[in-house]
This record gives sequence, C-alpha cells and structure tokens, in this order.
Amino acid sequence: GSGSKATETNGATCGQRECAPNMGQELGLEVLPEDIIHRIHSIMPVQDAARAACVSRRFVHSWRSYSSLILSDRTLGLDDTDFEERKTHLIDKVDKILKNHYGNGVKVKTLKLELGLCSDIKASYLDRWLRIIKSGIQEFSLVLPLVMNKIYNFPCSVLSDEAAASSIQSLSLFGCAFHPTSILGRLRRLKSLHLCHVHITEDGLGHLLSKSSALERLVIDACSGKICLKIPCTMQQLKFLAVKLCKMVRVVEIDAPQLGSFHYGGTPVIYVRNSSQLKNVDISPVCLSGILSYARFSLPSIAQNVESLTLRGRSENANTPMLPSKLPRLKNLEIALLKPHLSPNYDAFSLVSFLDASPALESFILRVEQDAMMHDPVVGDDTEYRRQNLECRNNSLRKVMITGFCSAKSLVELTVHILERTHSLERFTLDITYGYDRRTCNIAKFPTARMIGQCWSLSKRALEEAHRAVETADRYIKGRVPSSVQFEVLGPCPRCHIGK
Repeated sequence: GSGSKATETNGATCGQRECAPNMGQELGLEVLPEDIIHRIHSIMPVQDAARAACVSRRFVHSWRSYSSLILSDRTLGLDDTDFEERKTHLIDKVDKILKNHYGNGVKVKTLKLELGLCSDIKASYLDRWLRIIKSGIQEFSLVLPLVMNKIYNFPCSVLSDEAAASSIQSLSLFGCAFHPTSILGRLRRLKSLHLCHVHITEDGLGHLLSKSSALERLVIDACSGKICLKIPCTMQQLKFLAVKLCKMVRVVEIDAPQLGSFHYGGTPVIYVRNSSQLKNVDISPVCLSGILSYARFSLPSIAQNVESLTLRGRSENANTPMLPSKLPRLKNLEIALLKPHLSPNYDAFSLVSFLDASPALESFILRVEQDAMMHDPVVGDDTEYRRQNLECRNNSLRKVMITGFCSAKSLVELTVHILERTHSLERFTLDITYGYDRRTCNIAKFPTARMIGQCWSLSKRALEEAHRAVETADRYIKGRVPSSVQFEVLGPCPRCHIGK
C-alpha cells in the first residue's frame, strides 16, 4: 500500500516499520488530534516527512496527503553520493514519490522539481510527473539542465485544464522550452512568474500574459526566442518586472499602470507608457557603450517619479554628459563602476551631473570595482584637487558612501566637490576596499549589510593601493570635512587582510 511505497522511497527497513506502534506511543503521537499531526508533518522537509511515515502509523496516514513536495538531491539526502549515482537515485526517488502521490489522488499544493543534475533525463518521465499538476496546485517550479531548453518542451496541456490553471499562484521554469497557445487555461490566481533560460516566442509569451491578468511579479532571465517584449495594459496588477540578459530582445514596451519596480540588464529600447507608479529602477546594460551615457538618454522618459535608482556599468566613456532634464523625486542613487574590458579612463567627477539633476537626493552610493579606474600618484598640493567651474549645490543629500575608493584624481575631485557644496551632508564614508558595508563581520555597524561572508580578497598590489588611498584621503580630503559631517575612512579589514 502507500505505507510500503513511502518505505521504498526513503530506504527504510522492515524493522523500522514493525516498531512504528511503539515509537508512536513513545513520542506521544497517538494522543494528538489528526489536524495537529497533519500540521507537524506539513512543515517537515520532504525527506524527514517520508522518514516519519516509515516509523509512525499516524504519519503514514498523513504522508498519503502530504501536499508540499520539494524534490532535489539535497532534500532527498543524496548530496553526499557519487555524481552519477546521485543522478540515477534522484530520478528513481522522484519517480516513486510522484507515482505514490498520483496513485493515491493526493492534491499537491507545492511541487518543486530541482533536476539540474539530470542532463539525460527522458522527456517521458517529466511528462508523467507533471500529471500531478491538478486542481489545488498553488506553486510549481521546474529546474532542468541548460541543455534541456532545446530538448524538452514544457507541455502547455498541463495548464490547459481550467481547474489547475485557475489554482496556480506561482510558476517558475528553468532550462526548457515553453510555447503557450490559445488552449492555455485562465491563470486567474497567478501572481508570480519566473522564466529563466527558457526558449519562448513573442506569440507564446503574449498568450501566457493574456491569461495572467492577476500577475504581480514577472522575471524574464536569459530567455531566448523573442525580439520585442510587450507588457500589455491588461497587466493591471503588475508591480515588479525584471528583464535580464535576454540578448535577442531589442525593444521593451511596458503599459502596466501599477508597475513600481523595473530591473533590466541588456540593450533594448525602452518605452514606458505609464510610469506614474514607477519608484524603483535598476539598470545594468550588457553593452560596450557606457551605462551612464546610455542611462542619460533612457531615464528622462521613465524616471520622472523614480525614488530609487541603481546603475551598473562596465567600459565607461571618458565622462558622462549632463542630463537633459531633472530626476525630481530621486532620493536614493547607487552607481557601480565595474572593471572595463579596455584601459580605464573614466572621469568620476562627471557623476556630478547626476547629483545636480536630483534636487531631492538624500543618499548616494558609488561602488568602484577593483581596477575600474586609473590610479594616480599622491602628488601636488590640495588646490590640484578642486574644480572651479561648477556652482551647483545640493541641499537634500545627507549620506554618501564610496566603496573601492582609490587615488584616482577625478574620484578625489568628486569627493571634495560633494564635501564643499553639500550643506545638508551628515555622513560621508570612504571604503578603501570593496563593499565594507556588506560584510558579515560588520553587521553590527551596518544593520542592512548583506550576508555574504568575509571581505573580498585583495592581492598584494591591491593592498598597496588601498594604503595609498588611505594616504590620499588623509592628505587631500580630511582637512576639507565640515565639523558637522561624520566622516569615516574604512581601510583594509584587520580581520580579513591581516598580515598581507
């Protein structure tokens, strides 16, 4: 019966099953109400849930209706086995679990199939497993090896059933082809859609979006098969849109009136018909031309109401021209300069154009990647580090941080300009390394830090430059800091770079 199938799936012995009544009594499970048993079982990882079904009759009954299946080599306890053996066992275990649930008519609410190891999995297996997607399914995720996106076509028929289509709330596909047609059911409750390394045509995406009027979050990542991406006005609930690394996309047309966040990486022409709610924009073009000059032409049409803007770029031009119009509501600006493919020649001082175009700006973060700028020797007096030709002032800017600060003359000039012309400034941080605020060793100092482990490693040359940058800050900047500004220079981390 289903109890023996649970035993098969998880490799439990007959002895374990024979002792189930006694174990259940020892654990006190026999006296618990059925709904409590189901609740306990439902929050267990799938591996533990199946094992519990092997040692307790109460959990055997609950296993028959276990509705949350997250199946991967890790959750099934296979991550320590030989790679080839792991692939075989993963397919075998997933097959047994899904046969068991499908055979017992279990309504699965969450199904996540993480099969990135299985480059030789047969399409017939996948098609059979997907039969479990029925009425009641709320979340489905399929992860396949990248080679499968030209081999396996996710069957549109799975979501042609109105009962299944109308219950699903989250759909995520990785590494397959997907060609929706008019037979697709109405995805009335679908709120989140993530397509990554999926081959999908313009018509296919059009069919999919036309049936997804409740969609709130859409991520299209490294997908192929389309040139023009259209987000229609029927997307009345869409609040978050990300389009990244879709190299074939040339045009993005957006007509989603509630869109609040837009992230994209690529080089498309962007049209936003209604940007009244657009508050957050993140731009990372993968092009050879400079992101900042690129953004200069793209931003005015989409960013009139933007409050938070992030720009990342590589291979910048020598300078950024002045923006042709203001960014009147921009409060938070982050710019990242990445290491260029060619010799760096960027004039960091030209970033003043962004500050001058943002009268409401409160926070500015500049992240300079290692070798993104040409370093200059520390020579001359401090008058060489001031440009006289700009009279613009910012009366809202309160916090500034520059990570990857180095001895580049234009970077020093930018720092001096901000210090001398920003009367509202409260805090200025120069991080000599690369993102000190994002280290776990500094969580107490920076509560919003991201958990990414220890500091970036620094080569001997980079460490020498870091010490030169500290000298530059001491010699040309510290003496210009107003007494009302909290100024800090963060040198190489003593915990991570000691003795180097």
